[in-house]
Order: sequence, then C-alpha cells, then structure tokens
Amino acid sequence: MDNNKPETIGDGATVIVKNVMAAFSYNAPDGSSSLLEYWEKASGRKATECAHEICNRQATEGAIATRAFSADKSRYVFPACETCARRTEMLYVKGPLVPLP
Repeated sequence: MDNNKPETIGDGATVIVKNVMAAFSYNAPDGSSSLLEYWEKASGRKATECAHEICNRQATEGAIATRAFSADKSRYVFPACETCARRTEMLYVKGPLVPLP
C-alpha cells in the first residue's frame, strides 16, 4: 500500500452515511483541484457514477459525509451526483470512502 494514500473505508462494501451540510465550502486537500479529484487520487479509482446505491447518474462532485450509526465522526469523501451530494437523509453508499485529512 502506498504510504502517501489515506486508508479507505468500505472498499467494495456498502456504508451508511450522512452528508455534512455546508460541505461545499470545503477546499480540496492535497493539492487536488476538487474533492472528486482528491477521491480519485486517494482511492486509485476513476469516479464514473454516483456512489449512492439507488442512483445511476454521473458523479460530478465529491460529497463529504460522516458514517451513520458510528462513534467515528471523521469526515469522508465519496463520488456523488449533484442531487445526492445535497441529500439530507442517510445514504447507502458503495465504498470506498476516503477520509479527509
């Protein structure tokens, strides 16, 4: 594993998350131009579609969320369409989730 990459959560598994509201004001970390680019670099994957299980739209942004029903309140990035990135209910997301530094 590359030591410069953060450890992902739920690689290939479904994770229940809750979007962090007002997350659109966050700057992309690690010299990335966007949160979606940060997710791609950190996960080593290309974001083609929204990670929400019931959505088939193209991923256009990186959404910031916390894990639902967990004491872990770290913030994670996942690829999302514009609609799913702004949802307020819990989402079933196909991993991986990439932690924010």
